[in-house]
Amino acid sequence: GSGPVGMVTALLLAQQFDDVLVFEKQTKAQFLQTSGFTFPIVLSPAAIRVLNSVGAWDAISAQRSPYFGVVVHKRFFGREFIRRIGRPNVYSHWRNHIVASLYERAIFKGIDIRFEAEVEGIDFANRVCVDNLGEEHDFDLLVGADGVHSVTRQAMADAHHHHDSEEFQSVLMDKWFAYRLPAAGRLAAAFDGGDEHFALHVHADNHREFPEDKFRLITVAMKSPSDEISVVIKHGPELSMNRVKRINEAVFGGFVAPTVLDQAWGEGVGGVYTHISIPTFRLGPTVLIGDAAHGFEGNGDLINLGIESVGALARELERQPTIEQALRAYDETTGKALREYSEFAKRRSLGGLRYEILGFEVGAALGLNRHHPTLFGLYDDDFEIRSFMRHYARTRQRLGYFIGSFAAVVGLSLLAFRTTRFRSGPARRRS
Repeated sequence: GSGPVGMVTALLLAQQFDDVLVFEKQTKAQFLQTSGFTFPIVLSPAAIRVLNSVGAWDAISAQRSPYFGVVVHKRFFGREFIRRIGRPNVYSHWRNHIVASLYERAIFKGIDIRFEAEVEGIDFANRVCVDNLGEEHDFDLLVGADGVHSVTRQAMADAHHHHDSEEFQSVLMDKWFAYRLPAAGRLAAAFDGGDEHFALHVHADNHREFPEDKFRLITVAMKSPSDEISVVIKHGPELSMNRVKRINEAVFGGFVAPTVLDQAWGEGVGGVYTHISIPTFRLGPTVLIGDAAHGFEGNGDLINLGIESVGALARELERQPTIEQALRAYDETTGKALREYSEFAKRRSLGGLRYEILGFEVGAALGLNRHHPTLFGLYDDDFEIRSFMRHYARTRQRLGYFIGSFAAVVGLSLLAFRTTRFRSGPARRRS
C-alpha cells in the first residue's frame, strides 16, 4: 500500500535494501488527485522525526495550517457546556498534500511504484507473492501497509499457526461521513479559530433538536492552501444517512447557505470505524504494519502511530543481524505495545474510558503523570509508544488504588456515621 505509512515504509527500507517495490491498487490519477475530499492530519513530534529522517518533512511542512487547540461542545441535561484546551505549536496538513510530497520523494529515491496493482497471494515458505496480473515476485521482506481491508492481513491470518483466523476479523464500531466547507462569513467567524486560535471544534452528542441521537461532529479549520473547514461526523450504525444529514443541517444551517451546504455534502465521502483484536503481527518474513491496519477507531492517532511503528521496524532492521530477528524484536516490543493500545482504544470508542481520561488529564495538569495516550499524550515531544504504554499501565494502577482507597474511606466514614447515630439515638431517648 502507498498511503502515507506505506510511502514512509518504502523510503525507510530503501536505505537498507537494494530494491523496494510498492503496490498501489488505485490508478496514478486517483492516487495523486488533489481536488475533492481529503482528511486533515495533525502530525505528532514522533512522526515528524521519522519524516525528517527520510527527507520528506520540508516539503510536507511547506503547506500547513495552525492547529492551536480544541473547543469541546457538550450538552448535559439540555444545557451546552464549552471547554477550551490549548495546544500551541501544532499544525495540521491535508492528507493529499502529504501523499503527494512523499510520492515525489519516493520517485526521487528511485523507488518502483506499481499502480493498479495489489498482492493477491503469498507463499510464505518460499518467499514469493503473486500480484493481480499473475506476476510472481521474490522477496526478502514483505510489509503489509494496505489499510483496514488488508489483503496481506487476510493471507497472514489464514496461514497463522498460533491464532484462529477469526481473531483477526474486524468489528464494526461506528460510521463516519466527511466533507469540506469554504470558510467564509459567519462560518469562518464561528469555526476558523478567530482571535482565540482554537482550530478544532468537537460537538458531542445531544443536539438540542435531536436530543436522543448520539453523534460526534468534528471540524478542523484549514488555512493552507485556502481557507476551508473540514467536517467529520461520527455516528452509530443505527442512524440513517438522512438523519445524519438533518443533524448536519441543524448544526451548520445558520452559518451556510442551503445551496452551498448541499453541494459540499454531495461531494463528501463516508466509511466505517472498525476494531481489530490483533492489529499488527508477523509471520516468517512478513509483517503487518501501517495505520488503518492497526484497526483503531479514528481519533487522529492512526497515521502517527503507523509512521512511528515503521520507524521502530527500520531501527530493528539496523540493529539485528537478520530480518527474522528484527521482525521478532519489533513484534515483541512495538507490536506488543500497539496491540495493547488497540484494546484500550476500543474501550475508549465505546465510551468506557471517560473517567480514566479525566483522571489522567487532572494528574497531568498537576504534574503527577503524563497525558493519556489517546488524547494529548500522542503529541508530547517525548512520546514513544512502548514507554508510554508502560507509563499508562503504572498510572492506571495508581489511579485504581487511589479510587479504591477513596471509596473505602467514604464507605468507612458512612458506616461510622451510621453507627454513631445508632448508638446515640437510644441515649437521647433515655435522657
